Amino acid sequence: MSQHLAAAEQAFINEIGNAFLEKSRAPHPDALRSWRPSGVTWPLMRVLQGKVSGLQKREAPVDGYKLVWLEGGNTDGPAVVLLHGFAASKENWLPLLPLLSRHYHLYVPDLPGWGESHFSPNLPYGMDHQSSRLAHWVEHYVNGPAHIVGSSMGGALAGFIAARSPEHTRSLTLMNAAGARGSRMSPFEKDLIEGRNTLVTRRFADVMRLFTSTTHRNRYLIASALAPVMFGEMISRRHVNRHMFRELVSHTPREDMPGFTTITAPTFILWGEEDRVLDVSCVDTFKQLIPHAEEKRLRGIGHLPMVEAPGLTARYLRRFWESGG
Repeated sequence: MSQHLAAAEQAFINEIGNAFLEKSRAPHPDALRSWRPSGVTWPLMRVLQGKVSGLQKREAPVDGYKLVWLEGGNTDGPAVVLLHGFAASKENWLPLLPLLSRHYHLYVPDLPGWGESHFSPNLPYGMDHQSSRLAHWVEHYVNGPAHIVGSSMGGALAGFIAARSPEHTRSLTLMNAAGARGSRMSPFEKDLIEGRNTLVTRRFADVMRLFTSTTHRNRYLIASALAPVMFGEMISRRHVNRHMFRELVSHTPREDMPGFTTITAPTFILWGEEDRVLDVSCVDTFKQLIPHAEEKRLRGIGHLPMVEAPGLTARYLRRFWESGG
């Protein structure tokens, strides 16, 4: 890999992550050790949403801790793995699932340490660690090779899986993915440089602001619908989420391991042009790293296409997969 491309893969951590670590404080270890999932409303919603989606909840030990996922759809169809982003969970994909379940065998995990999957303050949660755990899960529990789709943080993890486990990867979709810096700095990145992480919420107003900043189309409607349901759990996780973000940016991916430039699977870059978390100029950087990738920029869509425009998102995914992706 050229020095230019190697720098592009490390730019976010080197230029933004390190500045954030210098200006922010780590949570107290006692807050991490004493944390337990809390709230009643959101767990009940998970039961209801699982029934509505038609997918079944499954779990298995991965790296010694419980990993939970939804699975279902057409079990005779191609496998599709959907990986959520930071401060999110498998439920982020619920609007999309009915639009894919007829033709595809769907696997939708809570990433290790997130949602209903177990969190341990003693485990490292860098990109290398998380992608290794997910690759193990894909190998043992997914009827692959799979179309792997990753949103935001999940996009970076999907890319590492595709690079390091090509035998389990049928195609890769990077949806507003982390892992590469664009030529323009997003509002979220500007906050990080000042030591503020707007994806970590401490009060209800923060949760509302998170949803209005991560979405664009119908953002106030989405925030009004989701924040009252999710704010309790999101606020209770604030120390864990602070820790998880510091883990991500303090563990630089190993340069002697395959990265984005080694990806050979058919690749699709799908991006909302109004993204205020990861600027759409990141598409150009990913195209440098993965020259064979196709791309589609979605007008009027923000950071979460599958939430803002599930029908449009499903249509582009199916078209990519059916064309040989």
